[in-house]
Formats: sequence, C-alpha cells, structure tokens
Amino acid sequence: MGKNIWIINQYITSPDIDNDGYRHYYIAKHLEKKEKYNTLLITSSFSHAPYRHNKFRGLYKFFDKGVNTLVLKGNKYNKSHGKGRMLSWIIFSIVLCILPFISKKKVPKPDIIVLSSLPLLPILNILVFKKIFYPKCKFIFEIRDLWPLSAIELGNYSENNVFMKFLAYLERLAYANADTIVSVIPRADKHIKQVLGHGNFKYKWITNGYELPEENLKNNTKDIFEDKIDKDAFNIGYAGTIVIANPLDTIISVVSKLKEKKINLYVLGGGPEKERLLKLSNDYDNINFLDRVPKNDVRLFLSKMDVLFMGKGTKDTKIYNFGTSQLKTFDYFFAKKPIIQALSSDENPVTYSRSGYVIPPQDEDALKEKLLYFQRLTEEERLEYGERGFDYLLANCTYDKISRAYGEVFDDFHVES
Repeated sequence: MGKNIWIINQYITSPDIDNDGYRHYYIAKHLEKKEKYNTLLITSSFSHAPYRHNKFRGLYKFFDKGVNTLVLKGNKYNKSHGKGRMLSWIIFSIVLCILPFISKKKVPKPDIIVLSSLPLLPILNILVFKKIFYPKCKFIFEIRDLWPLSAIELGNYSENNVFMKFLAYLERLAYANADTIVSVIPRADKHIKQVLGHGNFKYKWITNGYELPEENLKNNTKDIFEDKIDKDAFNIGYAGTIVIANPLDTIISVVSKLKEKKINLYVLGGGPEKERLLKLSNDYDNINFLDRVPKNDVRLFLSKMDVLFMGKGTKDTKIYNFGTSQLKTFDYFFAKKPIIQALSSDENPVTYSRSGYVIPPQDEDALKEKLLYFQRLTEEERLEYGERGFDYLLANCTYDKISRAYGEVFDDFHVES
C-alpha cells in the first residue's frame, strides 16, 4: 500500500498544472518511483511567483497526469506585498477545510502531512485535521522562508504590527506541534530554538535542489546569445529574479569601474527591481540586461560566463545569518562555473562545496578583489572551482537525493493503520 503523504503549499508549480516543475513536484515525482509512498500535492489555483493561474469551475480540480495534484480555488492578485495576497492566504485556508469531505479515492486519508511555508495560516487547518479527522497522522513543517522575520527585515514591518504578531503566533504554533521540522535553510534550527526558547524538537536540513536535465544542451538548444555576449571579454553572469532580496547594486558599481579591464556584467531575468537597475546602469556599456528566457536557454547563458554572481541581503540584513539555499546556486553548480556570493553567512552550498567565495554584502573592495582574482586564473583553474560545485550537486542536491532524505524522515514515523 505505502504511506499516504499530503504535501501542502499554496505556490506549488508543476508541468501537470501548466507550469515548470519545482521542489515539491520533483520530490513527489521521485518518491513515487520508490513505490513506498502515495503522494498528493495540494495547492492553490493562483501563484504569483512562479506565475500560474489555473481556471476552472467549482472549489477544486484534481489533476493526475503524472503526480497527483489537488488544486483549490484561489483569488488572483497583482502585488506580492498587497492585500490581495494576504486575502489569498485566508481563502486558501478556508478552502482547505473541504479536504476531509472529498472522496477518499481522490484524497486518501493521510498518514503524513507536510506543510511548507509560506503561508502559515494552514497550520490551523492541520491542527483541526489531527484533532478531529486524522488523530494518528504525523505532521512535518517545512520552512523555506523565516516568517515573520522576512517581512520585518525585508518589508520594513514593525515587530509590534498586529499582523506580524499573529504570524509569529502561527510560527510558534507550527514549531511546537510539528513531529519533525524540515528546512532548506541550513541553520534554521538556531532560529527555531530562539523562537521556542528550548531545543526540544526534531530538525532536519534538506537543501533546495536541482532536477538533472535529460536533453543534450549542445544538440537541442539554438544559440540565442551568439550576438549578445562579448566573447573577447571576461564575463560575469547573474541569472534569476531581480528583487530587493537579491541586490545587484554593488556589482553594478564595481563592474562599471572595470571597463578598461575588459570585464562585463550580464544580468538575465526580470523582476520589480529591473527598471531601477536599468537606469542605474544606463551610462555603462559593459553592463548588460537580458530578458527572461526558458530553462534551456538559462543553462546556455550560464555556460558562456566566466564567473557567476549572486547576492542575498545587505550588510545589515540578519535573516540570512542562518544560511541560504538559493535555487540559482544549483543552476550555477550545473554550469561548472566559479561562484562569488555576497552573503553575511558561511552557511551555504558555495562554502560547503568550495566552488567559489562568499564575501560580505555591499563590500566593493572584496568583490573587486575576487573578480580580478578569477580573471587572472586560467580557464582550467577556474574549471577546478566549477567541478567542485558540480560534484557537490551530484552528491547532495539532486531531487533524487532530496526525495531519499525525505523518505528517511517519513520512515522514522511508525504510522498506525
């Protein structure tokens, strides 16, 4: 029979529901191969990032093209920080209440429920489910972002804000009631201990990950960057969403002063910060912005760079002291390129893999030093860094490995029939 696993997250995307696959889709896909688990993904009909909007009549729709997925009716909203998104959390939690009343053929009784934050409101649903409908069910709380700490630090909310206090209450409730806490953030256990005031909880770090591509990049991908990238320069690349949390101001400032060194910066992607950064870079022809492209072309872009850059937070941001596990890290690893990461913590895959260097955020001198260091190296010497990242990816960060880690957590539970 196998264990019935519910994975609940409002923003799950997968090819089955008309979008690319991400963490929970790939975990479920690999778990299914092991024939020990029956997984059901539970999500909303609307996701702002990545964008997805499933339209249908009624309160829910069931998809079973590959990975069983239950999509609940949600509201569409325009701003990620607006009232519409907050309303979507409430609606998602309300519609979740119908789960125990849907046919057991579609929604089998869960042995284990995984709730992945954000949002936090469904913790109330799960506590009700466990109390009334599924008393023997085990509960895993997965942390992908530390809320409300993220909103307080990045959104400039006050700790005394009533809504922030409510989110803090839900956070403590989730930590206190979870049978196991899982996080993509390496040292989130330090934060949990601070919140609970004790270390009496089960914790496991399970990194973000990467699904190895099946297609051959060289044979199947047209070179759309052939006339856009200077082959004779030393090229620094960034690929990803352009948002406040991933600041690029410092590298733009540094590279703008290195034109005589034939160093170029290429930024691939879109996001709310792009327009501002375009204006900031307008006078520098060695700083280039490229529009968002499909996954295959992202891999092609990364393969053409000499060094890859990513940043997280500023020098005053404390939330990343617990570490990061950025999805783009694994795209960078697969490209076999050295990485420079601006981050106020050594708890991250770049440090663990020795695939590059972590420097303090907003430190122009440190960034310039590392850029010039990598420029002086031979291509073979740079490849040594890239190979270490690639080897670390294969050993620790593929979704096959991650699903095995989740399987170990599931197998720790004795589930009563």
